[in-house]
Amino acid sequence: MGKQGANKPTNPIQDHSSWIFVIEESQLRENRLNPVFPKGLSVLLIKKSGRIYAISGKCAHMACSMGAGTLKDYTLQCPCHDWKYDIRTGEFLDAREIKIPTYESKLVDGKIFINIEEVGSS
Repeated sequence: MGKQGANKPTNPIQDHSSWIFVIEESQLRENRLNPVFPKGLSVLLIKKSGRIYAISGKCAHMACSMGAGTLKDYTLQCPCHDWKYDIRTGEFLDAREIKIPTYESKLVDGKIFINIEEVGSS
């Protein structure tokens, strides 16, 4: 019997082609909207209390850019029509059945990667 996992890569993202490098951690600003565009996909990275959230950069209402939105606590408000979303889940606060996509993120050797396969969406 061989060791389980002996052939697995040590880097947790090497075996997942959907994980994309997006930014160096040193460039990510706390409590700010940090737009990134992995493979042309509009994503906002938000570092809050040391945790990194990755959420769609487009509103579910009319696809307005969320990059100019307002962040208060864990609520992101769209600049176009004031729709508000929870950055942890992507849920629209007035109708939780409506969501914008959220994405997993990982920090590896000072680099932030996101999994461009959606975690949560409408």
